[in-house]
Amino acid sequence: MEAFKQDVYTPEYATGFKILGAKNAQSTLIQVSNPWQGAKNVTMSYFISRNGELPPTGFTGPTIPAGAQHIVCMSSSYIAMLDALGQVDRIVAVSGINYIANPYILAHRDSIKDMGPEINYELLLGLKPDVVLLYGIGDAQTAVTDKLKELAIPYMYVGEYLEESPLGKAEWLVALSELTDSRDKGIEVFSEIPKRYQALKDLTASAEQHPTVMFNTPWNDSWVMPSTQSYMAQLVTDAGADYIYKENTSNSSAPIGLETAYGLIQKADYWINVGMASTLDELKSMNPKFADAKSVRDKTVYNNNLRMTATGGNDYWESAVVRPDVVLRDLIHIFHPELVSDSTYYYRHLE
Repeated sequence: MEAFKQDVYTPEYATGFKILGAKNAQSTLIQVSNPWQGAKNVTMSYFISRNGELPPTGFTGPTIPAGAQHIVCMSSSYIAMLDALGQVDRIVAVSGINYIANPYILAHRDSIKDMGPEINYELLLGLKPDVVLLYGIGDAQTAVTDKLKELAIPYMYVGEYLEESPLGKAEWLVALSELTDSRDKGIEVFSEIPKRYQALKDLTASAEQHPTVMFNTPWNDSWVMPSTQSYMAQLVTDAGADYIYKENTSNSSAPIGLETAYGLIQKADYWINVGMASTLDELKSMNPKFADAKSVRDKTVYNNNLRMTATGGNDYWESAVVRPDVVLRDLIHIFHPELVSDSTYYYRHLE
C-alpha cells in the first residue's frame, strides 16, 4: 500500500475519491472516502489490476480487473455515467429495471438482468461480473459486502450522491472510467461539463432580480429542506435565484415544522421539486393550504418530472447527475427566461 502514493487523478470538484499509482506499476488504486451518510474517517481502497499485476502486500480490499466488461449497477446514476463514457453496453444487470430511463437498457431488457432492490446472489453468481457498483447506506451495507467477499465478487462503493457540488457529482464518471480502462476518455468527457456549466452561470451575473425559491413537499408530516451548502441550493444560486430557507447551514438536509414551511410557500416567488405533482390541481389536492402559496397563485411552480417513463421511472434521478449544466440551463430558463429561451429538459411547468 505504501507504494501507491503517486497522484494519478485528483478531482477538482469531487471530494469522495482519488486515483493513485505507484512507480513501475500500471495498476492503480481508487480510494473512496466516507461513502455513506454520516461516515467519518472511512477510506476504502480498490485495486485496479492491469497486466496481471497483483495487489500490494497487505492489501485486503477488492481487486477489480481494469477494462471491466461485465458491470452490475445498483443505482441508475451509474448507468448514466457509463453511458456518458460510451460504455453502457458493459452493463449486465441493474437494480429496478422498470424504473430505468436509459434507452440502451430498455432496448436490451431481455438480456440485462434485474437484481431488484436487494441483490439476488444466485443470479449474480451466474453473471460472473467483473465488478458490482454499490451505494453506501452505512452498517446495513456490511452484510452485502461481506457476502460479495465470500463469493469473491469484486465491488466498489460509488459516493456521488453525497457530493454537494453539482460538478462534484458528475466528476465521479472519471472514477468509473478507471474501472473500464478509459481514464483519458473519462477526463475528456468530464472536462467539458464545467466549461458548459460556467458559461451558463456567467449569464446570470447580469440578472437584476434574484427571486426566492422554495423546495419540496411534506412526506409523512415532515418537510425536509436541503442545507444552504447542498447540491440544489448551489444550482439555484448559480441560476441567479435565492434559496429562501437559510437556517440549515449543515452538510445535510433536515426537516422543518409544517407551519414554518407553510409560511415559506406563502412568500417564495418559485416552488420547485414538488413530489409527484404534474399539475397545480394535483399539488393542491395534497393539501388545501397549498392553494395559498404565492407560487401557486402566480403559476410559478415547476417539477423535475418532465422525463418520466411509462413505468414510473424519472430520468432526472438518472442522467441529471452527469448533466448538471442541463439542469442549470433549465433553472435559468425558469428564473430568468430572458437569459435562456430554450424549453426545459428535466423541468415541467405546473399549470
